[in-house]
Amino acid sequence: MAIEAGGPAEPRRRTRASSPGDEVDARAPRVLIIERDPESMRPLCGKLTEAGFQVTLLGGAEGAFAAMEQAPPPLVMLDWDMPAVITTQLLRWTRRPFWDSVSRLIAFSNFSGEQHVVCGFEQGVDDYVVKPFSVAEVVARAHAVLRSGQAQTGAPRDHIEFGDLRFDASSNRLAVRDQPVTLRTMELRLLGFLMRHPERPVSRETLLQRVWGRDSRAGLRAVNVTVQRVRQALAPHGCEGYLQSVRGLGYVLSERAAR
Repeated sequence: MAIEAGGPAEPRRRTRASSPGDEVDARAPRVLIIERDPESMRPLCGKLTEAGFQVTLLGGAEGAFAAMEQAPPPLVMLDWDMPAVITTQLLRWTRRPFWDSVSRLIAFSNFSGEQHVVCGFEQGVDDYVVKPFSVAEVVARAHAVLRSGQAQTGAPRDHIEFGDLRFDASSNRLAVRDQPVTLRTMELRLLGFLMRHPERPVSRETLLQRVWGRDSRAGLRAVNVTVQRVRQALAPHGCEGYLQSVRGLGYVLSERAAR
């Protein structure tokens, strides 16, 4: 069990608590809890851990964006009574279109009025829980929300198609109209990422983070060079036009005006 917490009195301090002998199952679903009063969430953290979740608890929004960017969790539980500017930003962050998976969000609130509940769902939360709550009920809701998300998104796609392109992510093989195309590892990763998010302009900074990794020493020039190499590899097949530049931003994989 791994829990990170920072209380209101020490907003910049994060402590880590674990039980001796605990082993974290890498396959266990991860849940990030963001709550201004972290102590009130300790019983829930314990029950979630017993139910097979990996739990991270943050005492407020500080550090939440970095935590979600480093390893987007399948489920976020959020103190909905924090300032609206913070909850809105966190909600948008969980819905970033360039993640391979979208985090589900459960909102906690002291307000039970119909207007508050409806407003929460209209803004995009997946479930709304009124405080004080039953710990067992919230654990059941967590399982239900995750099942709903899996039903909507389906299993990770190993076989991706875009226009004449066919990419087998499990074997790292690319083909154009059944003709194999040889690409280097980073070129395959970049093209595979764009094929999962077609028709969406992606900045060079996002590509650098999502393809090379947050800690990579590669610079933006590496993105440009890799894109050029992918285009050169697709050119003999007449598909280089799929990978288009977006002035002032980055690149987009698009069939529009591709030929």
